[in-house]
Amino acid sequence: MISWEEYQKLARELLERDIGGDDNPAQHRAVHAPASESQFLVAGPGSGKTTVMVLKILKYIYVDSIPPQAIMTTTFTRKAAGQLKSRIIKWGTKIKDHLLEEAVFADLDPQVQDLELEGILTGTLDSLAQELLGGPLVLEEQASRSILMQKLIHDDLHRNPDLLGYLKVMGRWQGTLNLTGICDLLLEIKDRILHDQVDCEALQADSEHPGAWLALNCIREYREELERHQLYDFAGLEASLLGKLNQEEVPLDGLKVLLVDEYQDTNLLQESIYFHLARIAIKNGGNITVVGDDDQSLYRFRGATVDLFTQYQRRIKEKVGVDVRVIHLSLNYRSTPQIVDFCNSFLEVDEDYQFARVRSKPSIQAARRDEDHYPVLGMFRRDRKTLARDLSRFISQSLYRDGYQAEEMTIKLDKRDSSILMASPLEYTPHSARRFPHYLRHYLKGEGLEVFNPRGESLERAQSTELLAGLVLECLDPDRSVENSLDRLPSRARSSFHQWRKTARKSSALKEVVGEWYNQEFHLLELWYDLLNYTPDGDKEDHLRVEALTRTIEQASQFASYQGRVLPGELVSIQEVYWNLLVPLASGVIEVDEVLLNQQPSPPNRVNVMSIHQAKGLEFPLVVVDVGSDYRRIHRSHAQRRFPLDGDRASHLEDQLRVYSSLGEPGRSSRDRAFDDLIRQYYVAFSRAQDLLLLIGLTPIKDGYHEDDERFCIPNVATGWDREARWPWKGLGNLFLI
Repeated sequence: MISWEEYQKLARELLERDIGGDDNPAQHRAVHAPASESQFLVAGPGSGKTTVMVLKILKYIYVDSIPPQAIMTTTFTRKAAGQLKSRIIKWGTKIKDHLLEEAVFADLDPQVQDLELEGILTGTLDSLAQELLGGPLVLEEQASRSILMQKLIHDDLHRNPDLLGYLKVMGRWQGTLNLTGICDLLLEIKDRILHDQVDCEALQADSEHPGAWLALNCIREYREELERHQLYDFAGLEASLLGKLNQEEVPLDGLKVLLVDEYQDTNLLQESIYFHLARIAIKNGGNITVVGDDDQSLYRFRGATVDLFTQYQRRIKEKVGVDVRVIHLSLNYRSTPQIVDFCNSFLEVDEDYQFARVRSKPSIQAARRDEDHYPVLGMFRRDRKTLARDLSRFISQSLYRDGYQAEEMTIKLDKRDSSILMASPLEYTPHSARRFPHYLRHYLKGEGLEVFNPRGESLERAQSTELLAGLVLECLDPDRSVENSLDRLPSRARSSFHQWRKTARKSSALKEVVGEWYNQEFHLLELWYDLLNYTPDGDKEDHLRVEALTRTIEQASQFASYQGRVLPGELVSIQEVYWNLLVPLASGVIEVDEVLLNQQPSPPNRVNVMSIHQAKGLEFPLVVVDVGSDYRRIHRSHAQRRFPLDGDRASHLEDQLRVYSSLGEPGRSSRDRAFDDLIRQYYVAFSRAQDLLLLIGLTPIKDGYHEDDERFCIPNVATGWDREARWPWKGLGNLFLI
């Protein structure tokens, strides 16, 4: 359509992106490549990978004349997919309009006019699979938990000692295994069986534990239940897509370009899908390009296999027969040189970690050189209250006031976006003890600042949930007769019901609501939306919780016999509401998940508190990383979160299941994999920062503590300990302490 030179010029003048060979040679090589060249883009944090992906796609369209409908690109989240497609259309339209306006390109008018940029297949693999399979109904995680939980309770399996014993062994579980934990473990095993394409017959034949048959049978019956209702969960959806591809029942003959983002979090099932699609694209003279960074692989606990990324060149050569060009995108445009140097140094502390990375991988390099920058900071205090108070003052003064004075340096940021990252944003322990995020909310409020932390408390305990769920109970079952008819109702659920009813009975709207809906025929969603009119307007956190509950009701209606309808005199229709919605919610099975959080932007001028996993793909001017607000002493209970003594649950499941998969046994020990994951987790956290990075924790993390006249240090991967218990950053002298 147009020449490469003309495309470069348009990119520079219209899009303000210079893709010449001198400015950023790696980006130039990635975009300039011919349409037949498959690539392996190892993209470090802040290296402009989204820009490269968009420019590659537009180059295929405007230079190589590949129709948009022949291009497929997948991302890890729907939010990322939306952002990618939006930028493709925005930039692509600028070029299209320019070509139509300029007389020199008049001969291209028919071709350009017919371009439909919206025709590019863009989405998560799951959303694309749903589209390609004709839009089957797909259950989200909480609905899957609800179905499995009902089976466990009805068959009394949640108390079966053989099943509990097997799950504890498989999950390396210490202590009591509650109903939520049982559901999570069974679903995790189920997903791994599908993700790793495990031979279930061989697994069951070799399993000597008496609970193994119960677990596998429970998983089988769960999948049969979904089939009966013509429903899929996400792993089942992908397995169905692969089956249809193998049977050549998916119309993708015209596919020419496959572009896969975040490939480091791919599993074997997904690899099989991508390799099948790659064969089609390459046969058509096109390519497959995968983008990712093994140092940012966070989802092994959800079945991702980072080995598929580090061994990608060999695997695609063996299975697809294609040689890929390796390009390292290592120029970081996001962070200051101080933050980039700190991130590089963190990755280099542990010598053994280098064997888990892509070979010959260069360090990231800072592109920002044109302004004064702050050092990486550290704040450590004797207790959580003091730490929360001082951190709140720092945030207030450095972002919203005249600046924070630290010795002779004044710290002042122009942008107010900030995020506090931690392993868990919960404000209370399971036993209702206050955690650091609780104190932080309190002290930030004293500074006139609001927190955004929708996962700060479990959904069933949130005030908005208690009121809404309590009103539902009072409308459906005011005398508790249906509740009392339920066999094997978990004690936790019964306790939650009592609290919800207590909250609802304090509401001035109770009589009016019950009078309108009790003993009437209706759909549960009709009742739900009406109740929202009687509840106080909450803030953004409450809105997210209500959205999570609304989506759960919608999902539950898909697999219920009465499809969410409540009929007067039909006891079973009300019992279904209990089992499909209220019992799972009251048992802690339903939560505000990351899918929902990724779809909802955080409100402006709020201090974001989130897990490190939530922060994946985000960036903030100020990032605060909690490296030790929970650690006063060395204790085995939190070893996995700071310095693993052995393998974690994900690595143990890999050890048990991968021997029945073509993946074979992992090449690294379970303890090494647990260390690798922690290093990646904190590398992701540190590299989110644009202008300022601050590490926080309790004083013993930095100085150690005394006990029986002895001084003990607290080993912690996040503060620079290696797996041999050496501490090059002793005392954290590499930080500017405030």
